[in-house]
Formats: sequence, C-alpha cells, structure tokens
Amino acid sequence: MKKIKVVPDKNKNQTFKTFEIEIKVLNLQERAELNDKIMDLDTKQNFSFYLDIIKSNTNYSDEELNMYSLDELVAISTTIIEDCNKKKLKK
Repeated sequence: MKKIKVVPDKNKNQTFKTFEIEIKVLNLQERAELNDKIMDLDTKQNFSFYLDIIKSNTNYSDEELNMYSLDELVAISTTIIEDCNKKKLKK
C-alpha cells in the first residue's frame, strides 16, 4: 500500500480540500486490467465505473467510500489511474 494525494481539479470546479488515500501498489497484470477497463470504448464511465476502480485498487469499505462526495470519488479514481501510469523511477 502507498499513500497518494487527491487534489481537486479547478477546471472541473471541484471545491473539496486535498486529502490522502491509501492505494494498492499494482503489478503489471493489475495495471493492464485497469488500463483495459478505461480504454474500452464500450464501457460507460458512470458512478459504478468509478467505484469499481476505487474498490479494486484500495481496501476501503462501502461505508468508508459512502462518506465521500461524487466529485471526491471521481477524483480518487482519476488519481489512481494517473498514479499507476506515471513514469516509474529506476532503482
């Protein structure tokens, strides 16, 4: 697990405060599955889509996720996608 910051997107008029969440560190197969999901043009990007990304990449319960607003949940899923696809530094 690792912590990442979720920052509001001012271009989307998101007004929540920046917060941290813990996400799973994805292996290559998990990363491929996540990217397949977001690249599938037949997949509707609805509320369930965003929740599925969050639930498969965190250990948060339904009760914990239910405390977040829609904007926060969308931002969490977007941050997860961005984090898993950013360039990794070689050790």
